[in-house]
Amino acid sequence: MSRKAGALDLQYIQILRRFLWFNGAWPGDVLGEPVPLLIRYHKYQIQVQSILVLIAQVNYLWKFNDEMSFLMMGHVYITTFLTAVTLVRCSLPFFQEYHNISKTFLTEFHLCYHKHKGKYEAEICAFWDWLSYWFALYQMALMVLGMTLFNALPVYKSIQAGAFRTMNLQNKTLEFAVYYTLPVYHCADHFYISTTMNVYFSYVTSCSVCVLDLLLSLIVFQIIGHIQILLYNIENISVAKGLKYNKEENMAVGKKLIEVIDHHRDIVRFAASISSFFGPMLAINYMFHLVSGCILLLECARPDPETLARFGPLTVIVFGELIQISVIFEIVGYISEKLIDAAYCMPWESMDVSNQKTVKFFLSRIQTPIQLTAMGIVPVGVQTMLGILKTTLSYFALLKSISE
Repeated sequence: MSRKAGALDLQYIQILRRFLWFNGAWPGDVLGEPVPLLIRYHKYQIQVQSILVLIAQVNYLWKFNDEMSFLMMGHVYITTFLTAVTLVRCSLPFFQEYHNISKTFLTEFHLCYHKHKGKYEAEICAFWDWLSYWFALYQMALMVLGMTLFNALPVYKSIQAGAFRTMNLQNKTLEFAVYYTLPVYHCADHFYISTTMNVYFSYVTSCSVCVLDLLLSLIVFQIIGHIQILLYNIENISVAKGLKYNKEENMAVGKKLIEVIDHHRDIVRFAASISSFFGPMLAINYMFHLVSGCILLLECARPDPETLARFGPLTVIVFGELIQISVIFEIVGYISEKLIDAAYCMPWESMDVSNQKTVKFFLSRIQTPIQLTAMGIVPVGVQTMLGILKTTLSYFALLKSISE
């Protein structure tokens, strides 16, 4: 099996590919895969349509602000924020760094290219492959369920009001998953077209939010696996047969230390590229969760089964994305901190001066744990997540008291 084909043959990578391909976010070009012309230019269409829909949604809020109920306004705000997030996320494939990171992940960094180095490496690779597969299935099932219910409930309510029974829909109370209006187009005037377009918009948004988060999660899984292997190699540096290593042992230990330092450097370099490129997206994520989380809770607070069916899965997805990304990124920092203690416990006193200097250099390199940040400022982890959740609940309590 070639190096390129190794990761691409994995089932969860195939799942990832199917959902990224339609939005033009699958890095087929850099992987040497043929990309159909329709898909190649579809990502440009998504950008244009996201801008137009965002303008139309803001216009709807401005035009019908006095006519909407408090909770209806919350619904429109949520879809408007999701469109803004989609616009940002769909711009990522336009950057060369996105393709470079994806190519490195799929052709070099993935654990399947390192499992031949030893039994422990193979075990770690097998574990993360197993977890990644089930995690991908869970993520995509939740995405499809949320998207389906979010669109199915407005259609069901519209059918009850008389839609799909007659072409004359005047004076009928129709509902939409997404509300928007422009001088030349109003969603309520073209129910069937708007409903079809909303399903398409929802799919694009779902792929932009859930699938890109899945890609990022799978990359972080591999980073964690590499840190585990690095930790194992540090903890299992051979012990001297006597008080000091002999010449042959020092040469073997010196070679092992160089491999450990090179491995650590590769992990840090790849993690830094992830923070640098995906940092703005993660910062916008936190802003989105902070603003939309309280609105979603407000919508779900209504004792209405239909409302819960529409907003419940979306709420689970939004808060689930926040929690899973934060916890997964927190694990990176937690495990990397163990490297410091492991390095201190190396039998440096049995080494010659050259190897002791190498150990000292390595100790200076690992004093700062590997940590992924948003915009290089806010650490992505549990503490930031808890801060957002506390603020969200405070805003929710305030908005609920206002709505009552």
